[in-house]
Amino acid sequence: MTNPLPDEAQADATAVDQFPVRLKQAVGDKSIRGFARDCGFSDTVLRQYLNGQSEPTRPALLAIARTANISVEWLATGQTGTAPHDSPQALAEKYIQKDPLAFETDWLRTEFPDSFEHLMLTQVVDDSMEPTLPVGALVLVDTTDRDLEVVTHGIYLLKLDDRVLVKRLQYIADKTIRVLSDSAAYDAFSITLSSKPSGLNLMGRVVWVGRHL
Repeated sequence: MTNPLPDEAQADATAVDQFPVRLKQAVGDKSIRGFARDCGFSDTVLRQYLNGQSEPTRPALLAIARTANISVEWLATGQTGTAPHDSPQALAEKYIQKDPLAFETDWLRTEFPDSFEHLMLTQVVDDSMEPTLPVGALVLVDTTDRDLEVVTHGIYLLKLDDRVLVKRLQYIADKTIRVLSDSAAYDAFSITLSSKPSGLNLMGRVVWVGRHL
């Protein structure tokens, strides 16, 4: 991993103990929307972290550290000299984790060799994709697959205005993509690539799902 931010870029000793302060330093001069997009999640989520309204999961910490080119250990704790076997950095390098699941790095590299560095773990929060993806199911998202122009068919994570959705996308014809729900209770709608909504952002393709039996 890389070294943390230099001392002159850090806030005073009291403020640097607070995660939002370190996160603001990590974002730096980048726009919140652009930084969040590079991390693989929405700017709404990043703003919640910056405002102290919520704390990031380990996968989110790892994504932020990689995007900002800083130490996971410094980002998570503000410290740089903790024991390597106990540090968040050591854990992050061995696992991409979201309690109660942990993914071993070697397995991820084998299963997803082309997108390992760009995987994001998130959770299905509504029933629109049941029975394929039930509420609470954990999904791994390949955040390199974000180009609507090349979508043919698959399940994707997308942001529409202020909502983050998991939907099935299908290219039909005439530069039109149908947005489908596997549950019959939800209506399908179409996106025309030539005039797609300004609030639409494709965040990645779902490549793995885990759920309770």
